[in-house]
Amino acid sequence: MGTVASERSVVDATQRTVCRPDAEVSVVSNRLRRTVAWCCFAFTLVTGLLGRGPLGTAGIDAVEVVTFKSGPKDLNNGAPQATRTVNGRILLSGQDGSMMLQSDDGRIWTIQPEQIIKRESNDKPFTPISCNEMVKRMTQEFPRGIQVYRTKHYIIIHNSNRQHINQVGRLFEQLYKAFYTYWDNQDWPLEEPEFPLVALVFADRNQFVKFGSAEAGDAVDSLIGYYNLATNRMTTYNVPDWERNLSTIIHEATHQLAYNSGLQRRFADNPTWVSEGLAMYFEAPDMRNMSRWSGIGEVNQKNLKRWREYSARRPSDSLSSLIGDDTRIMSAETALDAYGEAWALTYFLIRTHKEEYLKYLRSISESRIGTQLTPHQRLKMFSGALGKSLLEIDREFRLYMHKVR
Repeated sequence: MGTVASERSVVDATQRTVCRPDAEVSVVSNRLRRTVAWCCFAFTLVTGLLGRGPLGTAGIDAVEVVTFKSGPKDLNNGAPQATRTVNGRILLSGQDGSMMLQSDDGRIWTIQPEQIIKRESNDKPFTPISCNEMVKRMTQEFPRGIQVYRTKHYIIIHNSNRQHINQVGRLFEQLYKAFYTYWDNQDWPLEEPEFPLVALVFADRNQFVKFGSAEAGDAVDSLIGYYNLATNRMTTYNVPDWERNLSTIIHEATHQLAYNSGLQRRFADNPTWVSEGLAMYFEAPDMRNMSRWSGIGEVNQKNLKRWREYSARRPSDSLSSLIGDDTRIMSAETALDAYGEAWALTYFLIRTHKEEYLKYLRSISESRIGTQLTPHQRLKMFSGALGKSLLEIDREFRLYMHKVR
């Protein structure tokens, strides 16, 4: 099947989400801050296993048909589904029979050997489903009352009002065009998404929380939107404050595009500061008209404020701790400071060391599924791409950001 076996099993990594925490909510209590950190970052990396090759190998991978026992969080029409039969390609496999299987709708399933009921393989090429087939599956998966709104590049599953969904659809397409144009202008032509892009937009917070609790547990109480690496879908709701609504949509849709274009690879070693820094770099609203998105790369005033507050008490090892591992950005106590620094570092690098930063991003994009770098390896990759010591970079970083308004 072209997979690389390992003595280790493929551990459960299906609940990984990348999200934009609701900062106003997350500072209210320690419990809420803990749940934000869990949903955004807490998942077990599939260590010691190697990916199967470059992204975008559709059409050449043989198909596996696997029937397996599912779990209580796997819902179909609102009810748990006891078993699943999935057509897909194996991304990772363990010698114990565990596997990470990508289905033809782009979803990634982590399956333990004791879950497997039946497994067959054939020589048919792996072929992603069409948009029409995706719509059919979505209408079967979700209960009555859910509607489908299609744009050129997105399938929006919703129960919100038409005016709101029209706004959301226009915003998605505006971002899609700007995203690909931006990277084309950096001489990095990205791949078109292999699978249909799906977004879930609920009418209100109660419905969002009810749905999201199956994927993120209690953590959803502290969120206003998230992108799920396993399902490949982004989820949000009609937030009454349109500025926050707009920023959330752009932020989560940026994650989704990054992981569907080859800029990043799902379940590879993607430093969280890079993922979040890019999403925040893209998300800034137009400060002259808060109901509009200003485009890519404007100063994100909220995160600039976070950075300034943090920089006054910032320790000397802050840069190495941010880049070397995800502990600070995973921790409820330090996440907001880390978010501010992640945005500031991304802004600084793109504005002053763009060529070197792009070299660094390319190295990350080539990471194989299931690998996890050590802090030393991450720091070496970063310094190597920048061509300077961390001390030199940090000095330039602080001086530059002091002038940003």
